[in-house]
Amino acid sequence: MAGAMHPKIAIVGRPNVGKSSLFNRIVGSRKAIVESTCGTTRDRLYADIAWKGKAFTIVDTGGFEPAGRDDITRLVFKQLHAAIEEADIIFLVTDVTAGVTHLDRELAERLRKTSKRIYCIVNKADDRSRAAGAAEFYELGLGEPQVVSATNGTGIERLLDEVGRLIEKTAIVGAPASVKVAIVGRPNVGKSSYLNSVFKEDRVIVHPVAGTTRDAVDTDFDYKDRRYVLIDTAGIRHHLKLRESADFYGSVRAKEAIRRADVGLVMIDGFDGLREDDQRIINFVINEGRALVIAVNKWDLTKGVEMSKYTEMLIKKLNVIKNYPVIFISSTTRRNVLACLDAVWAAYERSKPMIAPEALKELLKSLNTAPEVMRKRIKFHYLVQEGVEPPEFVLGVKRAEALTESLKRYVENFFRASHDYAGVPIRIRYNS
Repeated sequence: MAGAMHPKIAIVGRPNVGKSSLFNRIVGSRKAIVESTCGTTRDRLYADIAWKGKAFTIVDTGGFEPAGRDDITRLVFKQLHAAIEEADIIFLVTDVTAGVTHLDRELAERLRKTSKRIYCIVNKADDRSRAAGAAEFYELGLGEPQVVSATNGTGIERLLDEVGRLIEKTAIVGAPASVKVAIVGRPNVGKSSYLNSVFKEDRVIVHPVAGTTRDAVDTDFDYKDRRYVLIDTAGIRHHLKLRESADFYGSVRAKEAIRRADVGLVMIDGFDGLREDDQRIINFVINEGRALVIAVNKWDLTKGVEMSKYTEMLIKKLNVIKNYPVIFISSTTRRNVLACLDAVWAAYERSKPMIAPEALKELLKSLNTAPEVMRKRIKFHYLVQEGVEPPEFVLGVKRAEALTESLKRYVENFFRASHDYAGVPIRIRYNS
């Protein structure tokens, strides 16, 4: 689990009091989506923080509302309860401009029944006149209110210093080697269900309404002595299909998650087949230079089709898929759920090696004597590997601009036949 070695701080409160803004201020980046619409954060977001020699994990949560209004509200309430249960310290965030509300009182009463250390955070105290209203929050019975402004940073350092005094000093050690995996796909293809199936718990909200996940949620997971950082993301829609700003930002965050990941695990709906948006997402992962594994989810609902035939259909629609592993899974039955992680790790490992100079010389010699190259009377003069993750090569050749796309594809396929690059994009630059 994320931050399992560090004390956890859960940020809780009613909707729209600035929990995500406080999270982002402490973390130092816009990791959670922030906008004025109530209920934007739905899942638990985790971030590991170091503050003046102390290490801890901070957890952002959805807004507290009494359970029962609708399915989403009940699921958010369940997430909130789980965050409180696993936390060592709780920040109850309130809004000085709204004063104490009945939801503040109800949540404070619930929190006082726990054995956790609770801080009453009075947010939006952007100036002295607002800060003067913080005394009202003593009535919540949580001790001295901590007056802050997540917007301009007022009071944040004082708050973290106070928390630091509570936390036993921990040595910050380097984290074990890990692979970051962005779980991406169209809305409602089962990304969050997959993640929950991996963990066997409802870590991420799963609901049949498309677009339930909006933030990119990072979670650490150890499997076969390997460390994975699994990043659940919002569904990526074509820009013409985006209806709400949160959907837009969720889609943007999903693409940012791909850029900071090592591997993209692209989920498609086995029942729906490969759609245009699926193809865009696959191409985006490849163009960003990330290793790629394709997971065909909901295979338990797909009847009468052999896996080999289905894979052939995928390749027929998008030829580049032939270079990447296709795993057939069911998040419901847990079929091949962990096998996906094996494929992810294997693809990641293939993206890292540098080929020895002697092997590059042999590869160049074989390429120059290949029938397709000799037929076109082309001679490549040198071959250099200039990077990994993804593997990047430079081929020296006269009149590089005259090389046809078909010959370039031949060269890439030649490289793939010579080395195991399954699941890995290759970049080849041609220098005159």
